[in-house]
Amino acid sequence: MTEIKKGVIEGFYGIPWTFEQRYSMINFLSDISMNQYIYAPKDDPYHNVKWRDLYPDNKLNELEKLAKLAQRKNIDFVWAIHPGQNLIDFSDYKNEIERIYKKYEQLHNIGIKSFALCMDDVDQNKAYEQRGYHLQLVKDILNFISDFENRELLFVHPWYNQSWIDDKARSYFDLFKNIKNLKIMWTGYDVVAPLRYDANEEFIKLANQKPNIWFNWPVNDYKRDQIFMEVFEFFDNRSLNFDSFLINPMNQAELSKLSIFQINEYLKDPSNYKAIEAFKKGLSYLDKDVADDLYLIADSFFGSDIYNREENKKYLEDSRIAAAFKARDYEKIIYLIDQKLEAIDNYESNYSNKNLYKEVISFFTSLKYLLKAAKCAVNKDYSKATDFYNKSKECKVRIYKEFSLDEIEDRVVKTSSVLEEIYKKLMESKEDL
Repeated sequence: MTEIKKGVIEGFYGIPWTFEQRYSMINFLSDISMNQYIYAPKDDPYHNVKWRDLYPDNKLNELEKLAKLAQRKNIDFVWAIHPGQNLIDFSDYKNEIERIYKKYEQLHNIGIKSFALCMDDVDQNKAYEQRGYHLQLVKDILNFISDFENRELLFVHPWYNQSWIDDKARSYFDLFKNIKNLKIMWTGYDVVAPLRYDANEEFIKLANQKPNIWFNWPVNDYKRDQIFMEVFEFFDNRSLNFDSFLINPMNQAELSKLSIFQINEYLKDPSNYKAIEAFKKGLSYLDKDVADDLYLIADSFFGSDIYNREENKKYLEDSRIAAAFKARDYEKIIYLIDQKLEAIDNYESNYSNKNLYKEVISFFTSLKYLLKAAKCAVNKDYSKATDFYNKSKECKVRIYKEFSLDEIEDRVVKTSSVLEEIYKKLMESKEDL
């Protein structure tokens, strides 16, 4: 059996990762025997809106170091260009394609051997009208890279998930069937969706090839005020009917390793994959001495759209506290809250992974105050409950504002929706306690 490509596609919107975060991620992928890193950050202007411009020396030097590291670590480092949002001018195609060639050549000269073309998240009506130009673009790029070490081109086109498939999409797919060395990406039955066997089979019919999965988990660019620490159980079949599996991570690079670790455990041996064991191993990999504390904290950070769309999941957001509240077992609620508060305190006192701590501390602090607010509400100390709740809303995360490449915003973080609901019900129903 041919080994599938598996790794990360840095394809999210928002503040791009730093050089150091990318360097660490490549080392991590090598450490767990993954083999691909696709560089496609939506808010790197030289990937996206400034795709016509060559990289300046400082950015080029960083990419060269990443490419050399990836080569040493046997990671296929793929650089992607996105001429779709600052749309390529097909009326000036000869000059535009030369700009793409020069960009690829610049990056090939520093040691990048693999390339991708992104035309996702563009106007589909215009894409359909220009489908012939898209086909020409793909063929010309394939011809240009035919002398490179890797002749394959990864392609993300405008109809990259099943929910968007209509007659126009089928016509578009037909154009790209049976093109040698073209590998097409696919997110599944929706943009953010659990892994579904039937959706991949539909892709095979459309494209006459197995999909290269762009898996939008744990990416949080659509919920930038949240982090996800979920158990990977988002699949309905243990058959790997795809050619590659690329994980789109969070803006929080270090925390994303938890999700990547779990998926790698699944891909290594799907038939024997045990979700909770992989989850615990991932936590231990991140920070062994506080893994048990992270395990107790984690289920307050279940809330991705993939989690919400998975109908058969076993591991639920703050499920024990929710069950105790439903049973009106307030003594148990207090016990479980205290357990979580102790875990947060232990984590803050004993962590060793500084990069992880920087990413999660504002979220954990907000959770701590929300837990204290709920505890005070159970104990009918409503004034103190309000004070703690207000403190939970003082914790913020720095993000790019949506649809902006440089406008920074400090946004209030969100934690457990279950605890939020319990707190509000307790405060609304004071007389029932």
